Amino acid sequence: MYQTFSGSSRRPRQINLSGRPSNPFASAPGTSTTAPSAVATAAQDRLARQQQRDRVQASAKIQRTWRGHSARRRTFGVWRRVWDDLEEGGSKQSGRIVQVEGYGSEEESLRQLRRLMLFYTPKEDVRRLVWYGGRQVVTSSHPGTSCEGRQWTGAYLRVARACVAALRSSWSGVDDDTQRRLLDTLAFAARRSGEAFTAQDAVAYYEALTALKDAPSQSLQEALLAPLGSPQAYAGLAVLLARPLDPAMLNVLRSSINTTALCDALTQSPDQQPPRSHLWLLGNLVCLAGPARSTSPSYITAVARLLGSLAETVDFSSPPLDLSNSSFDIDVLAKVTTGLPLNTFLHEQITGLIDQNSIRNLLVRDSRSSGTTVGHDAQLLAGYALTLLRCFPRKADDIRMWLYLGPTHTSTDIGATRYFWSAARSTTVLQTISRNSRAVIGLLKSNQTARDDWTVILVFLELYTFLLKIMDDEEFMGTVDGKRSSAIPITDVAELVTFLKNLGFTLYFNAAELNGSSEDIGTAMYAGDTRGLGRHFGGGGMVEPGVKNMGDATAAKALTLAGLPGLTIDYLKGLVTGLLRAIYERDSRRHFLKGDHWLMTERFDMIAFIPGVVAEEESRHLVQDQEDQDGRDLDEDEEGEEGERFGGGGGGGGGYMAALRMQEHRERMQRKASRRRYLESVAPRLEILQNMPFFIPFTTRVEIFRQFVRLDQEKRRNGHVDPDLWRQSMMFAPHPSGQAGGMQMLARHHAKIRRKNEFRDAFEQFFPLGADLKEPIQITFVDEFDIAEAGIDGGGVTKEFLTSVITQAFDPVAKRGEEGGEPFFAETEGHWLHPAPTAVEDLKSRFRGMGLRDESPGVRAEVRELLKQFEFAGRVIGKCLYEGILVDVSFAGYFLKKWALTGGVGAAARESGYRANINDLKLLDGGLYRGLLALKNAPAEQVEDFGLTFVVDDLVGVEGHKEVIERELVPGGANMGVTAENRLFYINRMSWYRLQGQSASQTSAFLKGLGSIVQPSWMSMFNQSELQTLIGGASADIDVADLRRNTLYGGTYQIGDDGREHPSVALFWSVMGSIPDEERRKVLKFVTSTPRGPLLGFGQLNPRFSIRDSGQDEGRFPTTSTCVNLLKLPMYRSERVLREKLLAAVNSGAGFDLS
Repeated sequence: MYQTFSGSSRRPRQINLSGRPSNPFASAPGTSTTAPSAVATAAQDRLARQQQRDRVQASAKIQRTWRGHSARRRTFGVWRRVWDDLEEGGSKQSGRIVQVEGYGSEEESLRQLRRLMLFYTPKEDVRRLVWYGGRQVVTSSHPGTSCEGRQWTGAYLRVARACVAALRSSWSGVDDDTQRRLLDTLAFAARRSGEAFTAQDAVAYYEALTALKDAPSQSLQEALLAPLGSPQAYAGLAVLLARPLDPAMLNVLRSSINTTALCDALTQSPDQQPPRSHLWLLGNLVCLAGPARSTSPSYITAVARLLGSLAETVDFSSPPLDLSNSSFDIDVLAKVTTGLPLNTFLHEQITGLIDQNSIRNLLVRDSRSSGTTVGHDAQLLAGYALTLLRCFPRKADDIRMWLYLGPTHTSTDIGATRYFWSAARSTTVLQTISRNSRAVIGLLKSNQTARDDWTVILVFLELYTFLLKIMDDEEFMGTVDGKRSSAIPITDVAELVTFLKNLGFTLYFNAAELNGSSEDIGTAMYAGDTRGLGRHFGGGGMVEPGVKNMGDATAAKALTLAGLPGLTIDYLKGLVTGLLRAIYERDSRRHFLKGDHWLMTERFDMIAFIPGVVAEEESRHLVQDQEDQDGRDLDEDEEGEEGERFGGGGGGGGGYMAALRMQEHRERMQRKASRRRYLESVAPRLEILQNMPFFIPFTTRVEIFRQFVRLDQEKRRNGHVDPDLWRQSMMFAPHPSGQAGGMQMLARHHAKIRRKNEFRDAFEQFFPLGADLKEPIQITFVDEFDIAEAGIDGGGVTKEFLTSVITQAFDPVAKRGEEGGEPFFAETEGHWLHPAPTAVEDLKSRFRGMGLRDESPGVRAEVRELLKQFEFAGRVIGKCLYEGILVDVSFAGYFLKKWALTGGVGAAARESGYRANINDLKLLDGGLYRGLLALKNAPAEQVEDFGLTFVVDDLVGVEGHKEVIERELVPGGANMGVTAENRLFYINRMSWYRLQGQSASQTSAFLKGLGSIVQPSWMSMFNQSELQTLIGGASADIDVADLRRNTLYGGTYQIGDDGREHPSVALFWSVMGSIPDEERRKVLKFVTSTPRGPLLGFGQLNPRFSIRDSGQDEGRFPTTSTCVNLLKLPMYRSERVLREKLLAAVNSGAGFDLS
């Protein structure tokens, strides 16, 4: 009920014309009645009010700005009229020529300049500026108005800045005369700015000038050179040189530039600039400085700093791209981040650093210095030399030779190598590491002092490594009479080896710490991998160039040595490893160090060493197998790209694509390097065994080798190492690849072999096996009627078969095969075997005699067949090593060194790790060795009397049809005479050709076959003499007691339960104990076909040495079955008779024939 005072209870009618609800809590039609909507409405209202206020304020500001601008324009207009009125009398006309007159006083000129700067605008007042400049030039030329002093340097700087502003804004809008006068004014003002001209001014100055197009050449040249009298100008010029410039402009600058000031400015510039900027800085600096200033300390400092920063990011060896500087910068450098290529200009400038005279004169020493301290210059020049070696690996030997030859203008007696050895041995780094191998890690990552020490040490190591290649043993030992030796004293070699040992051991054994850690590396490598290890190892997706997150491509980068740019721990590791192995090889020949000097057993727990190495090998195989599986597809892609990777391109698009392919290739190499560092981190003992095996005793390494073989056999044979058990397991088992059953597998491992044709039959039947030749084989010997010989194969037939094959394949006299070709192997004067160096060329020569060309399909097929036979010969030797079968064959030391792959890198079955040297040549060709020594030691003025050129003559072909083929040792070698300056290079190239190049195809094929049976990483655990011991047995005296303990007896001689030997057997051992060692060796060869016993004792002989009876007739001679190492000994009753019969049989050389 509605209450009112009128007494009516009816509610009065309400009419609302506003459209709004009368209830304040009610919502408007079509809207929500919730509280948030009311808040939003209020916010919108506030925003609308704020926008209205902003519009009002903006309008007021625009009005104020416009009023100010209008006022300034009116004011500037007034000032311009005043300025123009004052300048009306500043010239006089003589005919048609208007001559500008100077100001009456310096004060008047300054007032006019201040008035001009009040209203100066580049687009409107450029003519007034050049007018003032012209009058000021005249004014300053008068004796009474020289216009000098602090206030004038500031005034001239204001004029120069105004000119620069005009060049940037109004250049295209003025006539040619005004352009010329503006550049003249700029040059005049810049020359007189003095110390007021700052680096920022210089940057703006040169930016404006380099941006000009169609400028008057004479005026532009004067403007470019004008500020170069101020040191501050070079700081700005350094910034400018970090950009691509026109070579013509650089030629203008070259004539007046102060190289020292520029290099000092570059040295003080920030290091944080991108590689793209450093590359232009380097190219432009070399172009400006030229070869005349190449030995200036400041120049070397600047170039070394820039070149070192580019060592890891620029591919200096790639073919140059034919692009202009600006196009190359935009189309290539702006898009490529790693593996930067060079264009024609940069390639020409940077490769000009490899100059013989410049490099030889780098290491100028003061002859008065004793060389006992490391000077700043030595550190500087050594650092530069190292940078050149790092950036130009293809020229590394030339650089080392020039450094070794030393300065061209000094006659100091001390050689470069000795000088740097004296400097290096006085450094804190070398002394500390020599005393304590555990201090290495800290010094590898330490401060500037250690960095300087490392620089000197590294250049010595580089020089000494090169020196060992060309130095014969007599010079190394210091026994050359009447000639200064360049080697360090032999008494210092032990000190050097101690330093290298401690350093090298830490580099390998602590690889995980140096690389980060194996866990961290693995995490970085495999982050995001959903398929296993393949993502890091190459099975993942490619990272597109230019993507900021390079992830896999940059994971686990190598640590740099003491912060030295471009010099990584990997580089140091390779250098130390190569030098240590070179010294060790020489010590193996000359024995100038104690036997235990090389060992590092004090750093190992030798009891647990062998199990630890075996475990590392097993785990490393798991990682490698997974990587091979995941990375197979990517490897195929890489092979497909290999043919087009270095195709290059001349145009912009083609140049970019070529650079892109090179960048992708570099990223793949980085991933492979990361993988290698990871494997090094998880297997440090293996790395030491493969790279510096002499740290571990030889017998320990042999045990490890046999363990590795056994692990491989268990893996390949499903745990059945015994041949009979393996054959039994294969009878009904499928082939691992699913292609053939076990019976077919066994059939492939069985062969019929004809006597006197063992190698050819073995090659035809077993070559298709490849690495499967590791498995047990069965041999059936047949006669000429294909009738099998009677006998039981207890494993000995395999030994006889392998021995026969080796005898035929490695006979240096017998003709090869039914076709009567030349032997596979030749022997040296000392009867050491090596691949016949002209085997391939002999074959080609024979077909040339038939009228066939070398390129014909038939000849190429025959060459391939010959190389397959070399490969098979390598497999047979590998099979003997794999099975532990000793063979009586002796290989040349230099050839065995190729087996070990100096440095122990990977499993590449190539001789890429071998480095030829003159001492190896002594074994191959003594006459050539002596001739090269005579050339090396001859006085400089007599070298050309030898009449030599860089060519070598090969005598090839079959007997009776020999021909001479001339080959150049270097391109153009026929026209390149041998001189005193290049004779070391000639010796190096000749040694390489005779030891490596001439027989490269045959050697590579042999090593490929050998590596398919025995992993090269296993063989890298041994040097050449140790490998020969593995092949043929130990050269020590025969240990009769050990042989007796490990002999098996059969037939009547079998030892019964009483443990007593048969009397005839006891007589045999009595005779063996009484005869000389030479006779014992003959007996051993009579039974086992080799005169040497296994290194680890006769317990390792396979099959075991055995004796059985052959009747009671004392008139019979002892006979043997060498296939099973069996001696058939009649039952002699007299020691005298036994000795006579035994020695008669041994010296007759017969085996079965006396039976």
